[in-house]
Amino acid sequence: MWNMSLGDMIPGILVALVVIGIFCIVAFRISKKDNANLEAMLAAIPDEMKEALKSEPYQPMDNKGVMFTTRGIAAAIDDNEGKVKLHLIFYNQPRDEFYDQTAKMSSDELKAKGYKALDMIPCQMKYDKEMYIHEFKKLA
Repeated sequence: MWNMSLGDMIPGILVALVVIGIFCIVAFRISKKDNANLEAMLAAIPDEMKEALKSEPYQPMDNKGVMFTTRGIAAAIDDNEGKVKLHLIFYNQPRDEFYDQTAKMSSDELKAKGYKALDMIPCQMKYDKEMYIHEFKKLA
C-alpha cells in the first residue's frame, strides 16, 4: 500500500474530495434552512417581546450543577394528529444571539397547560460553565 505511486492514489483522493464536498454542501443547505426558519419565527415576534426575552434571567437550580431555569417565547405551535411541536425562542446573552429549540408533547398536554403562540413558557436548560453550549431539557 505504501509503495503506491501518486498516480495510483489520485482516483482515491478524488473520490474522497467529492464525498467531502457533497457533505459540506448538504451541511450548508441545512444550516441555511435552519437560519431562515429562525429568522421567520423572529419576524413574527414583536420587538418589545424580543427585548423582554433578552432580559430574561437564567436562574441556577439548587444542587443541579449546570441546570438553569428560564423562559422562552412560544414562536410556533405545530399540532399534527395529537402530537405537538412547540417551537421556543431563547436568547443566549454571552453570544448575543437568539436560538430556537423544539419541545414535543401531546395535544392533551398542550390543552392542559394552556400554552398558545407568543406565551413566555418556563423551561429547564443545561449549559456549560461558560454559558455557551445550551441544551433544552424540558418544560418546567
